[in-house]
Amino acid sequence: LAIDSGAYTGSSGQYGSPHCKNYYWRTIAHNSLLIHDPAENFGRDYGNDGGQRLPNGRSEPKHLDALRDPKNGYRTGEVLAQGMGPDPGRPEFTWLKGDITAAYGPKAGAVIRSFAFLDLGDPALPAALIVFDRVVAKDPAFKKCWLLHCIEEPHIEGSTAIVDRAGPGGGGRLHVSALLPEANNLALGKVGGPGKAFWVFGENWPNDPPPGAAEKSSIEPGAWRVEISPERAAAEDLFLTVMQATSTGGGAIAPVTRVDAGGWVGCRIAAPSGDRIVLFRRDGAASAETAAFDVPPGKGARVLVGDLTPGRWSATRTGAAGIKALEVAAPAMAAHFKAAPGKWTLARNFP
Repeated sequence: LAIDSGAYTGSSGQYGSPHCKNYYWRTIAHNSLLIHDPAENFGRDYGNDGGQRLPNGRSEPKHLDALRDPKNGYRTGEVLAQGMGPDPGRPEFTWLKGDITAAYGPKAGAVIRSFAFLDLGDPALPAALIVFDRVVAKDPAFKKCWLLHCIEEPHIEGSTAIVDRAGPGGGGRLHVSALLPEANNLALGKVGGPGKAFWVFGENWPNDPPPGAAEKSSIEPGAWRVEISPERAAAEDLFLTVMQATSTGGGAIAPVTRVDAGGWVGCRIAAPSGDRIVLFRRDGAASAETAAFDVPPGKGARVLVGDLTPGRWSATRTGAAGIKALEVAAPAMAAHFKAAPGKWTLARNFP
């Protein structure tokens, strides 16, 4: 449903073909982020896809010392937090946060990407993936794009995109809800189809598979992508997307709403198996600040709050007795708990 697009072999040639250098090997062919500086030069005969830089000119390191040497630029990211739970054998959530600013070179001030994968415990609606990105460009005029590639043409409905896969082994659906940028600053569209399947800022780089290749192998070059961008130019932009997976004619998609909680922002998924609330720090930094949020009336919610500094935290509900004591530890930097309906406050305990 969400693929890496393009192909090594085809009408453009094989390894090192124009298709490879300008599309398949590049950030724009993957489910990643772009910061497009029109003047950026990627070197040699590589075009400008607005994506990540090519470490050491895309030369492979010949030995471990070359890989480790900072001057060669192979270090492009860092894991900031990771965790799962509460049962590691079958976790309800999996959490990952990374800093990939270095991958984008001098055009980027910050690129922080966080993932929360949720097991919804429902055969008809088994899972949701929430992706939160904080992107800061050195020049507000540089266009930012959030990308998701697919095989079949996506269907766009306002702030949502629906990706289906009805081909061999298919029957799946991915429902993408864009919660940030906000609706009045959101450009959500699709790119692809004949003449634009491998489109890179004004030029297509086709590589049509040899006749019969798709039937004989697992080659799936794709032909479409979903793009999300802010309408207005700004140095900093936040992207918050919720993806729900189900079958094409199967379970109903759960309603999704954005949750604003001061320095935190996130979402509520009103799943049939119970509400899920997930919160991220707007500034991308771990924090000891207090977070306050509401759990709507009903059965309550499972709550995941990320970007917390390690230590002892307390979750309290207004008007209710009792305190939930929570231990936040590295490397997860997150708290997960069940919350009854009401107003909740999550606070760090200091000696």
